Parts: sequence; C-alpha cells; structure tokens
Amino acid sequence: MANYIIKQVQQFEQEHQTLVPTLYQILSSFFFALNHFSVKLFDGIPVTQIIIWRCCLTFIIIRLLNQILPLQSYPKNKKIMSKLLIRGAIGMFGFLACFSSLKLVAVSEAVVLMKTNPIWTTLILVYVQRKEKINIRTALEILTCIIGVIFITKPPLIFGIENSEYSVLYLVGLCLALVTALETAVAQVIIKSLNNQVHSFVILQYFSLFAMAGAVLFQLYSPFEDMRFLSWKEAAILLFSGFLGCLGSMFMNRAMMLGKVTQMALIGETQIVFNILLDLLILKQMIGMTSWIGIGMIATSLTSNIMQKN
Repeated sequence: MANYIIKQVQQFEQEHQTLVPTLYQILSSFFFALNHFSVKLFDGIPVTQIIIWRCCLTFIIIRLLNQILPLQSYPKNKKIMSKLLIRGAIGMFGFLACFSSLKLVAVSEAVVLMKTNPIWTTLILVYVQRKEKINIRTALEILTCIIGVIFITKPPLIFGIENSEYSVLYLVGLCLALVTALETAVAQVIIKSLNNQVHSFVILQYFSLFAMAGAVLFQLYSPFEDMRFLSWKEAAILLFSGFLGCLGSMFMNRAMMLGKVTQMALIGETQIVFNILLDLLILKQMIGMTSWIGIGMIATSLTSNIMQKN
C-alpha cells in the first residue's frame, strides 16, 4: 500500500513539474500559518515545551517514513553529513528564536520579519559565497526592506516610544523574528547545496533531532517558565499543532528541492496573508498604520528581489 502511494506521488510530481512545487509551497505556508497562530493558544506553556512536543512528533513521523521508503538516513559522505549537522544546529537556534518571538509579538508582524529571508539570502550569496554581484536595484531593495523593518519594530530612539518593560519585550520579540529570518536564509542555502544528494525527509530528521535536543538543554538552564503537566485538551491541541508544523516543514523542504528557491520564496510570502487574516478575524488584534506601511515596504522589496532573480 505504501509503495503504491509513493509511486503515485512520484508520478504526479513528474507529470506536473511546474504545478507541484507551487502547490507544495502554498500548502506549507498554510500549515505554518496555522502552526504559528496556534502558539498564541498555549498560554502559560513554555516555548521549549512546545518545541519538544513538535520536534518529537516530527522525528517519529520522519523516522517511520524513512523506514517505509526506505531512505539512507546516515550518509557515508563526510561532506554531506557535515552539512546535515550544520543545518540541524542552525535550525535549532532558529526554532528557539521563532517560537520565542511568536510568544512576544503579534503573529502577523513576526511572520513578516521572518519572511525577509530572501534579502538575507542575497547578502549571503553576494558577500559569503560570492556567487552573485549586488547592483543598484538590489541595494534599493535591501534599503527598502530595512526601512520596513524599522517601521514594524518602531525603535524607541527613532519613534520616541517610552522605554517600558512591554516595549522592550516587544522589541526583543521582533529582533528574534529577524534572527529567524537570517537562520532561514542560511538553511535555504544549505538545503539547495544538498539537492539531489539526500532526500528532504533526511534533512528534516536532523533538524527535528537538533531542535528537540536544543530545547531540552535550553529548558534546563532557562530562567523563564518551567515545564508543566498538560491537560488532555492542551495535549491534544499541542499534538495537532506539532502535526501542522511537521506537514509545513515536509512540504517546504520538498518544494525547495523540486522548484526554484527564489520562486518558492515568493510563493511562501502567502503565509503573511494567512497570518494577518488569522490575527484580524480570530484574535481581533489591531495592526497599527506604521506596521502596515512596514509590511507593504517589505512585501514590495521582496517581490522585486525575487522577480529580479527570475
């Protein structure tokens, strides 16, 4: 039965090589939007506990899939193995930053900042790998993106906001969202370098394992919330949220493998729309005018950046 389903999926991917990556990325954005939104429902549950549950569930699912397919989970090539370990370590820190940010700020604002990763990817390719050259248009895109970030984060030094505990925590949350964007950019470069070398499920296996271990270590020395026993309802919601996150990661990795990274990044911006709709319709959160301006500037710079590459 499993082999039949796998063959059908592979046939579908071969017959619709243009449609499939787009479909996968839209599904990934939708599942990630629901997953990020669900974090707001876990009032009083530490970020690390949310990460451990999600990563544990993801690891179990991926291990089962790796056994069914089957896939080579432990590459003998040392260079490939090193990339997998680095991807896992970077993902661990990015995961902690991501969920901490979602706990501190409005989901829509955090997601917009996280989605600036194409800009950081460009900077990595230009100044680190030196595979691209920066031109005036790219420089303007980066400048527009930075100004958009300033409009969203509203630094007290520029906007004259009182330096209260709330504003400081909110600023910390927004900065963590930017760290997540940088981690995503690095991860995308590594995933692309592993194209046709390992299956996307294998990459996700190492990512979930590292993130789970990092969350456990962070919780042991964390000065913040302590882990607590969950009610049946909380456990059910947490498992469902973890499953959504697992689906989002699976579809994203597969989309990056099958499609062009720049095109998939553009389609991934649909998550911003999903999260804003969830904030407005369900949480009834009001998004300020300066944040809307910042969101528009970032969306414009990202769209221009991706279309330029294409």
